[in-house]
Amino acid sequence: MNEEYAAVIKQVTPLLKDALLTVEGEMLHRPVELDQALREVLRQLGLSVMQAVLEIMSVEMTEQALASDPELTVQHRHAIDVFTVFGAVSVPSPYLWRTGQGVRPAQQQLGLHHGQRSTAVERALTDFGAEESFGQAAARFAEHYGWTLGRTSVLRIVERRAHQAQAYVEQRLEQQAQAFDVPLGIRPGVENLLVELDGCEIRTGILAPAASQDRTPIRGQPKRMRVEQWREVRVGLTRQLDEVEPSYVARMGTYPEVVEQLFQAAVGKGLSSQTLTVAVGDGGNGLREELEVQFPHLQFIYDRPHLKEHLYETAEAMGLMGGDREVWVQRILNSLDQGDCHSVLHELASYRGCGLDRVAQLHKHLGRLADAVHYAEYRARGWPLGSGEVESAHRYIPQKRLKLPGACWSPTTINPMLALRIIRANDWWQDFWAQQPAAAA
Repeated sequence: MNEEYAAVIKQVTPLLKDALLTVEGEMLHRPVELDQALREVLRQLGLSVMQAVLEIMSVEMTEQALASDPELTVQHRHAIDVFTVFGAVSVPSPYLWRTGQGVRPAQQQLGLHHGQRSTAVERALTDFGAEESFGQAAARFAEHYGWTLGRTSVLRIVERRAHQAQAYVEQRLEQQAQAFDVPLGIRPGVENLLVELDGCEIRTGILAPAASQDRTPIRGQPKRMRVEQWREVRVGLTRQLDEVEPSYVARMGTYPEVVEQLFQAAVGKGLSSQTLTVAVGDGGNGLREELEVQFPHLQFIYDRPHLKEHLYETAEAMGLMGGDREVWVQRILNSLDQGDCHSVLHELASYRGCGLDRVAQLHKHLGRLADAVHYAEYRARGWPLGSGEVESAHRYIPQKRLKLPGACWSPTTINPMLALRIIRANDWWQDFWAQQPAAAA
């Protein structure tokens, strides 16, 4: 801490101590509650200091403007409200005038505008709004900071910062990816990496003209209705196989778009042209193919729990129940574990009983992924057989915020909000705010 601040704290401490003991004497037998009373005192102190400092700065800027141009005169002595973490501060903002020119020094020199919120306020609101509904974020802010903003104000702040977060994430990933082109002699990269990718559904809604010709009763505008649609959000992670903390990506987009970001994140983890990438996924159409396009030396593993679900569904379609179903599924899994996919495919191709369509579907699915189900070999190498890690990430990256009960998002807001969640998950929060411009009104 700055020595001058430390000296002031040393001077003020005895005064605050005596006042606290005098005013809150009845609370001395409940010392764990004293800090709550002191916090409000410190908030008021901070508000008073901010008021004094901003007043001085505004007056100085005004005097400098008047001194530099004697033709300027004060036309109006307005005041503007600036919101700090301690509360609203009223700052003098005179309007100066000369023929053909008007000047507001507090705005033009200090960058202060009426209704402006400090960066610290917006940072706290963004933090809360990225975790909870905007109404709950406003309530949490009021509890912790002692003053209130409305839900709509919180929404506007968070959405604006979320768009900045999206630009930050995209720029950071693009910068990371540049290391991939560094020659191997300088940057050999890591020996192996793990990547996982999985999707979940988020409810979206857009306003569209209503089917009827009804109009609103006051303005007579055509009525609109909300058209809802579930859209897929994809989350990916990458880490070295012996690492604990992965890097995450998440966006609502196509496989090429999401895998590109996953590749960029992997370069940040050490991916080079000689790295073996172990990818675990659910075998969705196009996923493996896109991973193979963008990742050199890829070994794709078909998520074993996902395959097991397919086998149970197929067994049920075949009419197998109870123990018979369990025996069939386990037999097929044992064959696949040992890499004997050929005999499984032969058995499925020769099947002629009920559920033939479902069996044919499984045959086609396994045929496409026959070289991605050698689970005994993968296990021996220490590779994961399932994508449970990224499935867990779904719960605390997109779903915790974007899948709150009743939530319905504009499609244009989903990726910015996901970017805020990714910044938190990747521990980029401090760096993000260090690069952001000052809060606007």
